[in-house]
Amino acid sequence: MKKLFFSFFILMSFLFINQAADAMGLFYTNATYPISATGVETLDITKLKKGSSSTNNILFIVEVGDASIDEAVKKAGISKISYIDMNEKSVFIFWRQLTVNVYGE
Repeated sequence: MKKLFFSFFILMSFLFINQAADAMGLFYTNATYPISATGVETLDITKLKKGSSSTNNILFIVEVGDASIDEAVKKAGISKISYIDMNEKSVFIFWRQLTVNVYGE
């Protein structure tokens, strides 16, 4: 029983070390991070199109979806990318969603 507990502790430690690189909350996260800005001049950011693509992860075992920039651009019909950000939502190790948002014309 001690070996099983120790193995579980080591596994969880590796998961938390991996999560710390993304600045995730231990039990709950809902944060948006900037990824890139292209330098395209934008006069009014409220008129930009927004395309989103996402992935969902369950128990760090199964992850499905397409969170690529290309997918987000296709969904919104964007031809000039102004900037990109990423939204991350998670509940402990049970569920995690990454959404890439692309803004442009």
